[in-house]
Amino acid sequence: MIHFASCSMRVMLLSLGLMAVAAPPALAVDAAPAVGVAQHSLTLPLKPSEMLRAPLAVWKPVLDEAATVLAKTAGQAASLGNAALVDLHIRQALLAQTRRDWPAVLAAVEKARAAQGGEAGRQTAGLLNAMLARKALSRGDDTWLRYHLRDAVLAMPWADVEPTILSFRDQLAKVQADQVEAFVVDRLDAPASVTRNQVDLGFLFQLLGVRFQLLEVMPSRAALVAGLDDAIARRRGAK
Repeated sequence: MIHFASCSMRVMLLSLGLMAVAAPPALAVDAAPAVGVAQHSLTLPLKPSEMLRAPLAVWKPVLDEAATVLAKTAGQAASLGNAALVDLHIRQALLAQTRRDWPAVLAAVEKARAAQGGEAGRQTAGLLNAMLARKALSRGDDTWLRYHLRDAVLAMPWADVEPTILSFRDQLAKVQADQVEAFVVDRLDAPASVTRNQVDLGFLFQLLGVRFQLLEVMPSRAALVAGLDDAIARRRGAK
């Protein structure tokens, strides 16, 4: 079985708008899973790079298995520490995102924000997941996304979130789709072939995070960057 740590998974291509303890809104499921988070191995039906664009019918058995494990962990939520809770809600958000269960995405993001240790995390964790979920629920286009993201950022306490938003904007503007796919081919395919695609949950959710970035974030990147630029310009103008 491939463990998360064995593939240098903490290398980030982009802050995915998911929740992290140290640097929200990045996706950062720890290489060593938080104490209390269930461990489990499963088998991918295809190699990781092929799973990126595989239809949901191919993903369904894997997602169902992962959902069962997450449900067991969630049943013990009262006994989990904050790090384990954040880890759990990251995974719940990514699972819901892949299933296109938008209300569940929003619920997981809200819980993850509540478990954050700092104000920046409570404000920005899950930013992209929440915005893209709301766009889908509203049947909005990229213009909708741009201005709703702008308004969401403007509603945040700027002194608390400014460094996070500026860093996130720069990462989002620079990342390229071919970098995302190359990461999977270079870092995930070869190790998975050794174990015949048997992987742990950390590996699975890293792959789901990259899939979210490639299929949902990148097509709307221009609108997302524009929305962040609008908010940053407004705040700087106010100063």
